[in-house]
Amino acid sequence: MVTAREEAPRLQDGSVDGHAWTQLLTENHKHLNAEPILAACEFVRSLPHRGEIYLENGIELAGLVADLEMDTSSVVAALTYRPVRAQDVNVSEMASLFGADVAHLLEDVASMATASILEMTNARLQTSERRDQVANVRHMLISLINDARVAVLKLAERVVALRAAKNSSEDRKQRIAREAHLIFAPLANRLGVWQLKWELEDLSLRYLVPDVYMAIAKQLDGRRAERERRVADIVEALEQQLRSQGIDASVTGRAKHIYSIWRKMQAKNVGIDQVHDVRAVRVLVDTIAQCYAALGVIHTQWRHIPSEFDDYIAAPKENGYRSIHTAVLGPDGLTLEVQIRTREMHQEAELGVCAHWAYKESDSEERPFSEKLNWLRQVVELGDESLSATNGGEDFGAELQQLFEEERIFVYTPAGHVVDLTRGATPLDFAYRVHTEVGHRCREALVNGRPAPLNSRLETGQQVEVLTADEGGPQRRWLEPHLGFVHTSRARQKIHEWFRSRDFEVNLEEGRALVAEVFSDLGVAAPSSLMWQNAARELAFAGVTEMLVALGAGDLSVVEVIDLLIAEKLESPQLSLIPEPDIEASKICRLEVKSPDRDGLLLDIATLLAEEEIPLLANWGRVDRESGCAIITLEIPFPGLKALAGIVDQLKCVEGVTQARRVP
Repeated sequence: MVTAREEAPRLQDGSVDGHAWTQLLTENHKHLNAEPILAACEFVRSLPHRGEIYLENGIELAGLVADLEMDTSSVVAALTYRPVRAQDVNVSEMASLFGADVAHLLEDVASMATASILEMTNARLQTSERRDQVANVRHMLISLINDARVAVLKLAERVVALRAAKNSSEDRKQRIAREAHLIFAPLANRLGVWQLKWELEDLSLRYLVPDVYMAIAKQLDGRRAERERRVADIVEALEQQLRSQGIDASVTGRAKHIYSIWRKMQAKNVGIDQVHDVRAVRVLVDTIAQCYAALGVIHTQWRHIPSEFDDYIAAPKENGYRSIHTAVLGPDGLTLEVQIRTREMHQEAELGVCAHWAYKESDSEERPFSEKLNWLRQVVELGDESLSATNGGEDFGAELQQLFEEERIFVYTPAGHVVDLTRGATPLDFAYRVHTEVGHRCREALVNGRPAPLNSRLETGQQVEVLTADEGGPQRRWLEPHLGFVHTSRARQKIHEWFRSRDFEVNLEEGRALVAEVFSDLGVAAPSSLMWQNAARELAFAGVTEMLVALGAGDLSVVEVIDLLIAEKLESPQLSLIPEPDIEASKICRLEVKSPDRDGLLLDIATLLAEEEIPLLANWGRVDRESGCAIITLEIPFPGLKALAGIVDQLKCVEGVTQARRVP
């Protein structure tokens, strides 16, 4: 297979001639701007150690992207993708050098490459959910596409990777071929980018089933000269016949794709001689009327095979594909497939989404970005019959439609397994999604390699690693809605089940301790027995014991109980250990926070207060030399006891914080 890398102009030392290559590219594609493309070539070449290698790869990808009629930003992104992917240069630098549009493309394409998509292992997750991985990965990729160019760039990058895989290890060949077969070829089909689809399919078949691929290729090559001579004779005869009927048509022999031949042999259980598109021609005309006129000429000239006729002009495929397909018995009595379409339809068939996406600035006002993106979403939401043969009959379109309705996110494990969660999910939700025991023993989480709170919100494309304890169970505060530790019903259910399974006495003491801790943190005396009884009655429990058991088991939120007890406390200020501020005279409240000292601790605390819209009036602190514990005092406006209880709870969720309480 000849690639753009092999065709590139060379300097005397054998390296790529960036000036000559850019000139040739922009001459063939008039819409491209040579200046930024040449600048990108020179920038990539200047990178230390691997600059020339990056440029070799970049021009192949950029040439493929340019052939798809993509814009200048896409070509520049293609040239610079490999060093960005290898983290030899960052996106911010690319933005300063080539603009925000290029930087956004690079960032989004790189985000689609963070997972080793189909690293199948014997881990419990994969044993139970192996079938779901393909759908999860497709969903993740689609959810990352905010610009159709991103999808096309990623597909083109996979084609280049497959071309280069012939020199790779067998394991790598198998992995990227599976990715192409199960993920990227169907995506290219959904977007209608046939130039990429057929190569993804052919190369994946070459690596996955090499014996089959080589057998078909050998049969095709063995009769290639004779077949090409016969097709050439048919092309010439058909052009003359159409011209005699006043039809201005271009007739060409159509490319024979090995994967397509293999699929038809499999589906119909026939040999290669009976596959109709081994010999094929394509007829291009100017109008739809001429399409049907050409069809009449062809069916008059040769006997057609009724079972092989499809009119995708009258009833286009769901991805927008339009053409007339027919098969006839040619002049030699052998089957011949014929495709008939207008030249505009042909451009759409070859370029798919690229043909629909106007990149020129002059067109931006006529077709707003939102409309273009909506068109893409509609395309990928539609079904695809071809997938049924490779994914167990799942309907890709239905899955995607459900995805967008449910607002899913897709994150991955350090091993590359993709996990789907509802939007708003946390690392703790992720832990329970992997396995219940992983969730129960979860104590810390790393998101993209950095520590993250268990109640932080995850985003699509992030890598999540859960750090677990050797033993133990969930923490009771995980069930408090205002702390936001769990978002998914699965996680909440599993935590509830664990606490409900505990002994009656354990939950009773847990409930009592939870309330006592809140009152201690607020600097307020413990509730009286009368206050307990009033709260139980308000919450419709038979008695205080039943209320405390429900509280310890997680069937009752601490907030619900504290709201009632604090309301009574405010009516009995004489019970306070710390005198309540005179709202008219003073609005200052002091909080003490303890945590192992670390960089960014005060910043995290200040950020939390800012998110809760609590002004930080003053702060001071010290570090205990023996324990290494930081003790920080905060001054904030007094928000009232109810709100203060929530703030103290939130402070305890800051990474490392072991204590947060109100002080005089």
